[in-house]
Amino acid sequence: MKFNPKNLIYFQNGSIGDFLMTIFFLENIYLNNNSIKLNVIVSKNEKLLLQFLEKYPYINLILVNKRSFKGLLGVFKLLKFLFSSNLVITAPTPGILSLWVKILAKKISFLSKSELVGFEDGQKINKFIYSKLLNYNTNVIYPEFLKEVIKKIGFKIEKETPELKYISNESVLKKLNLEERNYIVLHPIATTKGRSFKEKEIIDLIKVIKGISPHKKIILTGGNADKDILNIISMLFENDVFVMISPKISELCTIINGAKLFIGVDTGTTHIASFLQKKSLIVAINGTPNWLPYYNPNARILYSVDGCIHSLYEGREHLEGCRGERLRCLGDVPLEVVEKTLKELLI
Repeated sequence: MKFNPKNLIYFQNGSIGDFLMTIFFLENIYLNNNSIKLNVIVSKNEKLLLQFLEKYPYINLILVNKRSFKGLLGVFKLLKFLFSSNLVITAPTPGILSLWVKILAKKISFLSKSELVGFEDGQKINKFIYSKLLNYNTNVIYPEFLKEVIKKIGFKIEKETPELKYISNESVLKKLNLEERNYIVLHPIATTKGRSFKEKEIIDLIKVIKGISPHKKIILTGGNADKDILNIISMLFENDVFVMISPKISELCTIINGAKLFIGVDTGTTHIASFLQKKSLIVAINGTPNWLPYYNPNARILYSVDGCIHSLYEGREHLEGCRGERLRCLGDVPLEVVEKTLKELLI
């Protein structure tokens, strides 16, 4: 690229899926030019996200927000970039990006030797803030969109497929008395309730799994907010179902990687499994089409398109044909469809 910045500063929202995609994006930049210092600005989840960077020492994470003392200190940390040449990028959003984020990004790219890249969100002020304004293409899956962006800002695609490097933690398998490929990981609850299995659906799904593979243990994974419901469900199945709540990322990756199958909804943990290229069944209840992990060749992805007349529940070509330009168009997936696919995957 003609512009050769000292720093790349990427503003993103701090969710797991978005952060994994940011790692993929920055890996490509690093493989193009490893002299550029790579920085990610997040507003939340600093301790969690730092765990993803154990194998990525060239990525620096900075917490910046108005809600905490440490977040406010992060604002002052940004001052060190004021007099450097920076490529600053604010991540795309389907809604309107915070004006505060735009102002912060503008301040550290104010000098003529810096460039600020953003994405159209319908705000007139953008033309006064950004030096380059791109469109957020939701008609392709997110990694493909990021590759478009990489090329538009002057870099080459050096890494085609997302993956996650991590430090394996084999002790967690011994702790739970698990044998590789002799258990199934089920992540049934998303951050957004609408994308989650309901309690009865989780119980019914476990019964289906046990009916197909009665000797396989099931590991239920979830966050702190899911602890009570998952523990109650596990007690219904005595010693066959175990619960892992907010494990370390190294433990979670090890557990997922060692499983016979990963089953999940459209959420961050599912993207972890897909970055690991894990054999997976993804049930995209009310999911977002361009965020479904079609980048994982080992994933079967089930969905239901609102208004579809074809009675089809999988296939990327069918999804794109039926949804058209719609981004919010997916609904519930019938349990019998999930059961049929599980039989194909487990028998």
